[in-house]
Amino acid sequence: MFEKKSNLLSSKDFTKEEILKIMKKAEKMLPYARKEKVSDEMKGKVLATLFYEPSTRTRFSFETAMLRLGGSVISNAQMKETSSAKKGESLSDTGRVVSCFADIIAMRHSEAGSVAELAKGATVPVINAGDGANDHPTQGLLDAFTIFKEFGGVDGLTVGMVGDLKNGRVPHSQCELLKNFKGLKFVFVSPKELAMPREIVNKLKNCGHEVFETVDLDKVIGELDVLACTRIQQERFASENEYLQYKGVYVIDAGLMKLLKKTAIVMHPLPRIDELLPEVDSDLRAKYFEQVTNGVAVRMAAMEMWL
Repeated sequence: MFEKKSNLLSSKDFTKEEILKIMKKAEKMLPYARKEKVSDEMKGKVLATLFYEPSTRTRFSFETAMLRLGGSVISNAQMKETSSAKKGESLSDTGRVVSCFADIIAMRHSEAGSVAELAKGATVPVINAGDGANDHPTQGLLDAFTIFKEFGGVDGLTVGMVGDLKNGRVPHSQCELLKNFKGLKFVFVSPKELAMPREIVNKLKNCGHEVFETVDLDKVIGELDVLACTRIQQERFASENEYLQYKGVYVIDAGLMKLLKKTAIVMHPLPRIDELLPEVDSDLRAKYFEQVTNGVAVRMAAMEMWL
């Protein structure tokens, strides 16, 4: 998987050994991500970030990662409106063209499978920076890395995932990566209509993990080692009225934090809307801003390994 010109498209493609290899590399990258050191390892290399869907953290994280490695960046944050996609160019052709400019591509799109389609035409490595509700492998990797850093490992933990588990690509990626470890208990908290897809639930069970599903966060929060929150994915609903049925259904506040283990951690891929209040930010168990720095380190590691 780490051969030159291969792509990083799916969280499903990793073994435990490969995940640990990336984590080990990411640990070495943390001083660079924290702005403590500089590197020229990617001097002369160019990253292209092609974003067909809005992003702050992921796009800046990829671009920062390449810049901190001494490389350069070409970027388009509005590919749907300001690229040849507006003229009807196929994703495959875009991949082939951008490969003439860049040494590696990071791409986000609103439609599942779109990054893989672009990769068909690309002649340089392509990294999936999120494709619809499908997958977000580098976010899953940085979340696993955050857990690994905080607990010194992943095996045997109780991981709670709260929010829109149907449409959220982040919890899907988290499950695909964490399934490779041993003896986990997954606690899924969501409205029944936004439950984790059955395919993922069954896969976790087949890997020997325990899965518990509920709509009641208060009853289970005290047993969690990891509380991984995600927002209700407004852009995935057919109408605003449908979205408003679920908006604010779970809110992590100071009161709920009192029920959480003192040794637990709280994660969130951000952006947050109303599901995680700012009053939680000062709690030492809140790790979501640390995740941002961890993300730079993980993406530095990924680009080193895929280039």
